[in-house]
Amino acid sequence: MNKGYIDIHSHILYDIDDGAGTIEESVEIIKVLSAAGFSTSLATPHNMPGNDRNALIARSKERINGISKRAGELGINYEILLGAENYFDASLNIKDLTDYFIPLGGSDMFLVEIPFIGEPSYHISALRKSGLHCLIAHVERYMEIAQYPDKAYLFKEAGFSLQMNVGSLIGVYGLDVMKAANQLLNAGIIDVLSTDIHDINHADSVLKKGFKRLEAIMPSLQIARVLRDVPLEILQNRYKKA
Repeated sequence: MNKGYIDIHSHILYDIDDGAGTIEESVEIIKVLSAAGFSTSLATPHNMPGNDRNALIARSKERINGISKRAGELGINYEILLGAENYFDASLNIKDLTDYFIPLGGSDMFLVEIPFIGEPSYHISALRKSGLHCLIAHVERYMEIAQYPDKAYLFKEAGFSLQMNVGSLIGVYGLDVMKAANQLLNAGIIDVLSTDIHDINHADSVLKKGFKRLEAIMPSLQIARVLRDVPLEILQNRYKKA
C-alpha cells in the first residue's frame, strides 16, 4: 500500500558503490519498498573526498533513468531522486564543501556521514562552521553514540537534523546500536527514519522485521511524521526543527 513514505537514505543504484549490483536488483528493491508503503527514494551513493562530483552526478542520473524506465515497463510507478551520502572528516580541511557535497534532491539539505570511530564533537564543530544544513546519517551507528547515546544531542545543539536506520531497531548493526537506536527514538530527537538499503536481502529483513518493531513502539501518526512528512518538508526546504 502506498503511504507516501520517502526513503531519504538508500543505495538502490546498481553498480555504483556498495549498494545494488544489477539493474534487476535495483528494481526488486523498489518492489519491496513500494509494498512497504514508500513512493519515493533518494538515491544516496557514497560521495567521498577526491571523487569527481560531476561524474558521480552524471552516473547517478544515468542509473536513475535506467531503473525508472525498467520499473515503468513493469508497471511500477516509483520516484527516484538524486542525492548522496557525503563523507565528512574534519581533518581533511576541505575549504568549500559546496564544491564537494551533493544535496538531497533540489533541497538545501545535505546527508552527511562522519567517521564511525572517534569523538563526534571534533567533526561537529568543523561541520557547523560550514553553515550548511546537514542531516546526519545513521546517527545511532557511530561508536561513541552507540556507547553513549546522549552524545547525539551534540548534533542537535549544533543545529543539525538526525537520521536513523530502521534496521538499527532490530539489531542489524549490533546490540549496542540497537539499544542506542531505541533510546534515541524514544527520546524524540530523531528527525527522519530511513532504510539505508544496500541489497535485496537487507531490504527484505529491514522492511519486514524493522517495520514490525517500529509499529510496536511508535504511534502511526509519528511513523508518518518521520517517514513521510519530515522528508517531504526537507525536500521542499520547509523543515523547521522543534
